[in-house]
Amino acid sequence: MGRAMLIIAAGAIIAVGILQLGVQGKRSSIAKNAAVNAYDVEMRNKAFTAAQVTMEVINEYGNESEAFINSKLPTEIDGTPVNVGLTIIPNTSTTTFAELEEETVVINTTASYDDPMTGKQRSINIITSYVKEAMHFVPEFKGAMQFAVPNGDFKFNVKSSATQISGTENSGSGNCTDKPAVVVTDEESKNVVDLGKKDDDTFAGSAENIQIDSELSYEPVDELVARLANMNGVQNITSENVGDYDNYGSADSPGVFFVEDDVKFASNAEGFGIMVVRNQGSISSDSTFVIDSDGNVKLTGKFTFNGLVIFENAYSMTGNGTAAINGSVLVGKAKETYDQYDQIDIDLNGTFDIRYDCVGEKYAQAASATALKQNRYKRLSTYE
Repeated sequence: MGRAMLIIAAGAIIAVGILQLGVQGKRSSIAKNAAVNAYDVEMRNKAFTAAQVTMEVINEYGNESEAFINSKLPTEIDGTPVNVGLTIIPNTSTTTFAELEEETVVINTTASYDDPMTGKQRSINIITSYVKEAMHFVPEFKGAMQFAVPNGDFKFNVKSSATQISGTENSGSGNCTDKPAVVVTDEESKNVVDLGKKDDDTFAGSAENIQIDSELSYEPVDELVARLANMNGVQNITSENVGDYDNYGSADSPGVFFVEDDVKFASNAEGFGIMVVRNQGSISSDSTFVIDSDGNVKLTGKFTFNGLVIFENAYSMTGNGTAAINGSVLVGKAKETYDQYDQIDIDLNGTFDIRYDCVGEKYAQAASATALKQNRYKRLSTYE
């Protein structure tokens, strides 16, 4: 019996040993699987981080060459090598306003580690897509002429029946609705405008030619003006250099122009984009008179601007002869310097037309976006 007990005890010891080996093997497998999972999480986080760093590079150097941007892309994250592929899919638009069209940015990031289960290299690949949109900060054109000056703190006088301010959409594109001829902030300002008109034909547009909009404000625009003033490529027009220009921007390349003294534009000149008249600046336009072979006097040309004309702290807008603004005119005073300047004087004579134009609005947006070179990115998708 004693021998039988020894055999049973030996068998039990062997069984326990086999069981312990099995438990240890499972523990080792679990440990390796846990290590794989931990590495997966770590590499996934590093691939995500590489994508975020790439977006920071794009935000900082987005206007540089593709080769320069690629030289700035991350090659490692916390000691782990990463591969980054950047693809920018441009919009296919060939129109004047291609600058305003969206582009797609695709970032492909890969982080790798050695798999403790197989000893082979394992990679985590993350693909993230963004939509790139150029930012312009141009306010919505609410009417042909907008007085963002409260309490009637401006002068307005139309002297000629040939002058018209119209909110009827002027581009003929068929894609835009009519707007009021004039938009003001309050009843007092509405009275100033109404009393300053020449006759009932001065205004044309939607059912209410002079509309009150209490939310109309100049505060976001003064920040835009301040930023544009410091951008490269912005042109400063003065009484001394105005004769150097035949045109101001073009339909294919609208620009940003600042006027800060008394400037008289020549007839037949045309501009596109944004014109800012400020700090006691004023603009006027005189057409050229010629006498034909029959001795008759005729007007031969006019100054035309397509886009947004901003009067900030300006002295006067004088319209003599023939001139046209297709887009919108915005009158306002910068908040920080509001009390430093006199009332803005709008004095329109001759044939001076201001017409709401939604294509002019696009010219203004494109000019601002080109000058600011600032983009906004919205993430579309992220997947492995």
